[in-house]
Amino acid sequence: MTTPGSRPLRAVIQSAAERLLLGHCAEDLDEARLEAELLYGEAAGLDRPHVIAAGAGPPDVAARERFDALLSRRLAHEPLAYMLGFREFYGLRFAVGPGCLVPRPETETLVEAALGAIREHPHARRLVRVADVGTGSGAVAISVARHAPNAQVFATDLSTEALAWAGKNRRALGVMERVVLLAGDLLEPIAEPLDVVLANLPYIPTEEFEALPAEIRESEPRLAVDGGEDGLDAFRRFADQLAEHVAEGAVAVLTEIGAGQALFVEDLIRDGLIRNDCITTIHRDLRGSRRVVEVRCGYPTLPASGG
Repeated sequence: MTTPGSRPLRAVIQSAAERLLLGHCAEDLDEARLEAELLYGEAAGLDRPHVIAAGAGPPDVAARERFDALLSRRLAHEPLAYMLGFREFYGLRFAVGPGCLVPRPETETLVEAALGAIREHPHARRLVRVADVGTGSGAVAISVARHAPNAQVFATDLSTEALAWAGKNRRALGVMERVVLLAGDLLEPIAEPLDVVLANLPYIPTEEFEALPAEIRESEPRLAVDGGEDGLDAFRRFADQLAEHVAEGAVAVLTEIGAGQALFVEDLIRDGLIRNDCITTIHRDLRGSRRVVEVRCGYPTLPASGG
């Protein structure tokens, strides 16, 4: 049902976008408009192209009421992904909600680098045993499994809430056979010797955590974000576990990092591996930031990319 003479939908969307921008829910007006369109789509049961196509006409009255309610929640800094129930990551749709970290675009750099390490591993024509440490929603583990059919992935998390979301995504995205979910601290739950180890650990220093946007501080799990005084607490424990969990022969360890952490994390990984045949590559994300440290030992060739 629509109300004659009401403002066209595109004007309603624009007004909402301006409120989202003023409320610091988006970095620019384009991002704010995208959020408003997605929220109206959620309220009206439409995908974004249909919301845009309906822009010249007035909004449905019932949908407008639901949209206004959703907008109020977003302006109170509830994460958009939690409200929609999903986040797109590496071309796949992942169910997310309270209890798991929302996958970020920059983490796709970890997936890209991981696929290179798997593809170039000497066992690439057989089975490559991969760990995804701190799996959260399962975004990294499942993306790798979908794109590397020769990989067996062991995904761990200390949070059983997060693993519940990973379980939903593993089932929905068809990788039940090749992604094993394990509850526990870092690498400890994994009994298999590992060829490629991936980790997206909490790396935000505690002081910086307190300055993060409210939607992260108040809604997303602190366990997955706060890395302690210098942001490296989890990396130290991770490095201490490496030697007893990696296979003999060729091994690659890849970790996502924060600003200024590359050299410290590289040293921790090298010390943890206790090997002298290692080569390090730093992978940059789409914004040019150093995002992933990769340490390879025993590989016959250099990593395909880095910088």
